[in-house]
Amino acid sequence: MDFRTAFLVLLAGFLLVLVFEGWRSYRASSGEEDYFVAGRKVGAWAGGASIAATQMSAGTFVGTVGIHYLTGASFMWGWAGIWVAFLIAAYIIAPRLRRYAHERNALTFPDFIADRFGGKIPRAVISVLLVLSYLVFMSAQYQAGGVILETAFGIPFYWGAVILMILVVAYTVIGGMTAVIRTDFLQQIMMAIGIVVGLPLLISHAGGFSALTESLPAIAPDFIGWSFGWREIGGFWLGFGLAALCAPYLLLRFYAMPDDRTCRRASGVALFFVLLTGICIGVAGMVMRVLYPNLSIADAASTVLSSEVLPPFVGALLLTAVVMAVLSTVDSVLLVAGPAISHDIYTALIRPGTSERERTRINRWATLVIGALPVLLTLQELDIVQFVVLSYAALLGSTVTAPILLGLYWRRATRAGAVCAMIAGFGACLTWYVLGSPVVEPIVPGVAAGFAGMIAGSLASKPMRPDDLALFFDHPTRHTEDHDAVTTS
Repeated sequence: MDFRTAFLVLLAGFLLVLVFEGWRSYRASSGEEDYFVAGRKVGAWAGGASIAATQMSAGTFVGTVGIHYLTGASFMWGWAGIWVAFLIAAYIIAPRLRRYAHERNALTFPDFIADRFGGKIPRAVISVLLVLSYLVFMSAQYQAGGVILETAFGIPFYWGAVILMILVVAYTVIGGMTAVIRTDFLQQIMMAIGIVVGLPLLISHAGGFSALTESLPAIAPDFIGWSFGWREIGGFWLGFGLAALCAPYLLLRFYAMPDDRTCRRASGVALFFVLLTGICIGVAGMVMRVLYPNLSIADAASTVLSSEVLPPFVGALLLTAVVMAVLSTVDSVLLVAGPAISHDIYTALIRPGTSERERTRINRWATLVIGALPVLLTLQELDIVQFVVLSYAALLGSTVTAPILLGLYWRRATRAGAVCAMIAGFGACLTWYVLGSPVVEPIVPGVAAGFAGMIAGSLASKPMRPDDLALFFDHPTRHTEDHDAVTTS
């Protein structure tokens, strides 16, 4: 069996499984809680694998391989922000946020913003900014999928992106969070197997470690040293780290877990998968530079690795894992961006009396539209995929970091402060990009402006009523240890 046939068989098989899981989840769903947060019974392994699969997007298997191909080893330091973020999320953010979500029956991230800061304006602001950020992010995922299918099968780039968009939107719209958790688990296992099996074969193909120790330093003086300076590395830490710490599509996984112990264990599972993948991805990108020093598109390195270097079945397995990475991220983003329109703007702000059945129908239509729109941006082929992802991460981190951290740990944070933080953070980060990122990476002024806006706006406005803060501050975070996690299956 040649590579194309093996890839087509594997890809078609997994896509059928994903659609089946979407339909199975749809049949088992009994209401909004099942659709949005999988009935709040997601276990540690399923939840942790889902967090890792969502974090490891096209930026990982396509864009990060491309960056290591171009610049060498130093980009591995960029992963450190994600590793630390998972640990902080497990012990600082997850317990309070999970308890809030269970006690208030919260379903979306803007629910937290609205309940913590009160009023309609904070909910509207965060909903709009989330949708804008995620449109850019999803366009990068579709771009990666288009590159893969074009390189592997000769399918025109745009049609490859459209095909993947249709498939991921279909099973997400049908099955909701339950389908996403189940498919993410399968996708993460697929990714881990693909990279762990493929890397030793790649190194062997390049002549082994001894040959690489001679070849890698010869590519460029800084290839195994410091291609990036501390300014860039700091930007990677902050951008990826804060996005992993405060990304709504990751925090929703904690909404869906039954207790604090499950949250901590799930974060450990996610950290294991991300550590394993980050190291393997970095080595793979550098070895590909040795084997193919003159690729015209760095983002194509992972596809060339799969189709021309590895044995056909192993290569097909790895490239299928890359496609799974694209899908696992888009489906999670859709579960934030779609409800931001349907649940948090239409239902909560425009027509609060809408029935649950009507809300579910509107959410599916909103998710369908939000899933399709980024294809228009994908046509522009904005940049190397991972740099597009980093731009999104900076915008998102600038927008939500201050409201989450200060909202959970600072009583004095107010509605005015939250609105100022979100608008100032997003605006400062976007302005810094327009100015060409002078002196520091955009995430730095973005986050700084967010915290400054929160503090200044809160101190300049009246404190919130104690009754409005009771859920968040009047009793310590409880660590519910009385039952084990129930894995969604």
